[in-house]
Amino acid sequence: MNQLITSIIALLFSFVLTVVCITLFLKMMRHFNMFQIINPDAPESHMEKKNTPTAGGVTFLVSTTVSCILFADITDPFIYLPLIAMWGYGLVGLADDVMKLTKKENQGLTSLRKLAMQILIAALLYYIVDNTSGLLLRKVSAFWNPQIEFDIGLWFPIAFLLYMVIFVNAVNISDGLDGLAASVTISPLFLLFIIGSMFAFVSAVQPTQVIINSGASSLIVLIAIVIGSLLAFLWFNGYKAQLFMGDAGSHAIGACIGMSALLMKVEFIIAFASGVLIIELISSFIQIVSIRLFNRKVFLLAPLHHHFELKGAHESKIVTRFFIASIILTFAAALFFMIKYR
Repeated sequence: MNQLITSIIALLFSFVLTVVCITLFLKMMRHFNMFQIINPDAPESHMEKKNTPTAGGVTFLVSTTVSCILFADITDPFIYLPLIAMWGYGLVGLADDVMKLTKKENQGLTSLRKLAMQILIAALLYYIVDNTSGLLLRKVSAFWNPQIEFDIGLWFPIAFLLYMVIFVNAVNISDGLDGLAASVTISPLFLLFIIGSMFAFVSAVQPTQVIINSGASSLIVLIAIVIGSLLAFLWFNGYKAQLFMGDAGSHAIGACIGMSALLMKVEFIIAFASGVLIIELISSFIQIVSIRLFNRKVFLLAPLHHHFELKGAHESKIVTRFFIASIILTFAAALFFMIKYR
């Protein structure tokens, strides 16, 4: 109960701190005339966003870290691993944002260079998990009986790298409309908070679940802090956006969700709850493959939210419907979770 109270206080503090950070950040970016570089292939309506500051993800990276120092034990692997993941990927995204701003072009890091850096960060995270944290993440529980565990051995490092890279890019791809990425990531984060709270207050038999349960009480504080920061960011990022999170923010959020799901061994549950993000990523992948192999477009413009824009839907309606879809998928994922751990 104390951890729940701490989580709520931390969420409120994080919200207020992020609002202050964003206010100061907006003044700085406007002073130096550092604004979003619009993709020339984007829908024409996006041209009016050219005077909007970007790289706002730095604000909730800072506020999340400060809040964790104040309200959580940063020596706990369930705290420092998500923080390292957020900063590692956030800095990759920031490098991309800075290159776009300095070159005054929409292209920052090349796709291959960015992917290589993402894989490198994931490999570093895996090394920390496997060699210094003392966590037993190689073992997975059977869906039909959480008391049965399997050691997946060498398959786990590959799965770990793929999971992190997929989540980081899924959030990054989804960051294309005002309020979209922030709104559709809050639902899976809230589900992580609920699952973590349940793990923290139940007993377990197998060693893996005992470690997860003991760490979950720490992780829920961090997740509450991230939710508070995202709510504050959404205050400024809703239509019409005063600030964009940039790659720095989308990379950091994806890293937080991916790392938290891996730590609590609910990878498939959270992937399902994040279905909107995954579908957005898949739509871009399908478009690229179709163009390169068949020289044909499947969508008017990828990712999927741009396709609906070009079909005539207003971006606020797209964001609202994607948010509703995210909530529905989160409820479905919660149902699967309750069936597994009933």
